[in-house]
Amino acid sequence: MSWYLSRIRLSRSPAVRVLEAALKESDAGQRRSSQHHMLWSAFAEDPNQKRDFLWRAESDGSFLTLSPRPPRDDNELFEPPQCKIFDPALKAGDKLAFLLQANATRMKRDTGKRVDVVMDALRHVPEEQRAEQRMDLAEKEGKFWLARQGEKAGFTFVPDEVQVEDYRTELLPRFNMGKRGIPTFGILSFAGQLEVTDPEAFLAQLVRGFGRAKAFGCGLMLIRRAA
Repeated sequence: MSWYLSRIRLSRSPAVRVLEAALKESDAGQRRSSQHHMLWSAFAEDPNQKRDFLWRAESDGSFLTLSPRPPRDDNELFEPPQCKIFDPALKAGDKLAFLLQANATRMKRDTGKRVDVVMDALRHVPEEQRAEQRMDLAEKEGKFWLARQGEKAGFTFVPDEVQVEDYRTELLPRFNMGKRGIPTFGILSFAGQLEVTDPEAFLAQLVRGFGRAKAFGCGLMLIRRAA
């Protein structure tokens, strides 16, 4: 199956430009919810279709997507997409620079519930110390989570060659779950270098994405050959 890495930008049409406010919404959760709906329209051809693409928002207002089919070129919301075939030739031992925004979770054995790895670690820290320890815990728990991903997905890394650049939490107000409230999820931003140990396993996971909340712009790992 061919995969496509695409860059998508909002149309320059005056009728569409009014939507820019939603993409620049100061509330991160509101903004991500709007992006989620807009990106879906770039791929959906059937109301019952399941999401089969990964995406992430870029600082210049564009979006990068990874999908098994090109984005639609007849969507009035976006300019014609810039697409290229994604088929990297990798071998064991290859070193890659990468960027990843991920919702990192794990299953708790005692409760059977899935929890955000950083939020769960912060629960054990006195409230008055959480702000001070937040990024240290994000660094520790984030790298531990990423190492577990590598065990399954055919890569490894030297801890000093990977940085957790940011950790933030967001609410998704458009997805109020009633008695369960508005969902909150954490986003870890990784940057660094990894080494491929199993190219087949690595590429298989790369197109599936890493972590959860993939519908909301998490999980797409961007790679390039390390210098």
